[in-house]
Amino acid sequence: MAVAALMLLQVALLGAAPAAAAPGDLVADVIVNEQYPDDISPSVAFDGTYLYHTGYGASVLHRINVPAAGATQQASGQVDTPIQGASSGIMTLAYDAGRDAFWAVGGDGLSIYLLRKTGAAALVFSVDPNTDRPGFQPVGNYPNEIKLAYDAADDTIWYSSDAGVRIYHYHTYADAQGTAVIVDGAPYIDVNVPPNDMAKECGYSQSSGVTVGGAHLFVTVSGCSVLFEYTKTGTKVAALTLNPYGGSNTEDLECDSLSYPVPVFWIRDGYDGHIRAFQQPSATSCLYGGGAAAPAPTPTPTPTPTPTPTPTPTPTPTPTPTPGLLPPLPPLPTPPPLFG
Repeated sequence: MAVAALMLLQVALLGAAPAAAAPGDLVADVIVNEQYPDDISPSVAFDGTYLYHTGYGASVLHRINVPAAGATQQASGQVDTPIQGASSGIMTLAYDAGRDAFWAVGGDGLSIYLLRKTGAAALVFSVDPNTDRPGFQPVGNYPNEIKLAYDAADDTIWYSSDAGVRIYHYHTYADAQGTAVIVDGAPYIDVNVPPNDMAKECGYSQSSGVTVGGAHLFVTVSGCSVLFEYTKTGTKVAALTLNPYGGSNTEDLECDSLSYPVPVFWIRDGYDGHIRAFQQPSATSCLYGGGAAAPAPTPTPTPTPTPTPTPTPTPTPTPTPTPGLLPPLPPLPTPPPLFG
């Protein structure tokens, strides 16, 4: 009876969502307070304290509170910050804990910015569609809807076109022309090459969102409630069923290893305005902010004070005797008497 009562209490507290008990289980669910088109995909980000999202190539950065675990709720504590410096707006976000800023892609799908929480966007590099996306094939109606993931393990960015099958891998700096620098040795991964494809689980293969915060990448598939885990060289490691998903289109996602007793993935739905949290496979599967804490600054050594030399006292000179004169002799002792 006690066990049954506890289970009923959990259901009552969590509404339709079950208590998180296994990887893939729903932990939390929040609905953004925006109207169309800002209520649809693409972005979600987590900075260790708050959730962030943007509209479709929008010019406002929205910040909301992380919801309590359990039943679906409306977003609270919203703060809106105008974005400046991105001429085509911002499409998606990926938080970089080391820089305490977001990597963001512009509405053109090619401009990569470092976006501060103040809303200031600084262009870092542009993706040249002719040279920086080898083998790129536009798929679907929104090929310029790009998802980003920041990888702190090597300070790189993973770049995924919506519904595409190739995820590109760039450094976080520009070349001499101001364009992307592809990572040598690991320029991209493909998610549609057997046996590393998604057909068995979803019936088709594509990338609708990508995140990283550890050894592996995690990839969503729009229209399929399965989350895929890949090595950074393209080997499919696992497929995680999201239970229950409740939406129709898993899109952008971000890692959160801090907000709840279990680490979660935040997944933004394409159409219903929900951002849902699902339990990760393990405690270290995907750490927030790219997977590495901000590096501690190297302390500036305290300079050793230069000792002040103690001057050597000048010795008192011995007086030079006057020439021709000798120092006086000591007096002679008095001789004893000859006769007593």
